[in-house]
Amino acid sequence: MSTLKEQTHEKHKEAETQPFIKEIFQKRVSKDKYAEYLYQLYLIYHAMETITGPKLGTYEGLAGLYRASAIFEDFQELVTPDKTYTIKEPTLKYIQYIMDITKPEDLIAHMYVRYLGDLNGGQIFAKLVPGSGKMFQFENKEELTNNFRAKLTDDMGPEACVAFDYNIALAKEFN
Repeated sequence: MSTLKEQTHEKHKEAETQPFIKEIFQKRVSKDKYAEYLYQLYLIYHAMETITGPKLGTYEGLAGLYRASAIFEDFQELVTPDKTYTIKEPTLKYIQYIMDITKPEDLIAHMYVRYLGDLNGGQIFAKLVPGSGKMFQFENKEELTNNFRAKLTDDMGPEACVAFDYNIALAKEFN
């Protein structure tokens, strides 16, 4: 069996090459567009961290991983007064999917896509996005990364690809 990283390589590449993500890499994403994206991320992380994760025990041993409150702080920093932020269809579908997960390893596969991206590539993103990028600021980053990686197995590949599909669908909303 190929490794988790190998199994998700093509999906990872597809996610990175979305026009919206390229816009971030080129430091051209607008404050308003990024705020709208942060709002979507907040809702997704909130579902993982307060609904499904505690029920399945997937955050045990990962103190400091939670990102929803930091994402919300980033959102508040960029929010435009009097603007209405709505839940995009891919976000709604993804949240429903997350809430229906019943196996810890499946949620961990989704956490792999989101959190390891934040822990690693997010360090680059933090310098490119509008605002202070609090969502990418971790205490004990190395220890947290190691503790998280210890929960990963290669058989999580198919579910991690599902997570990438949801994240790609969300990125396409901003292309």
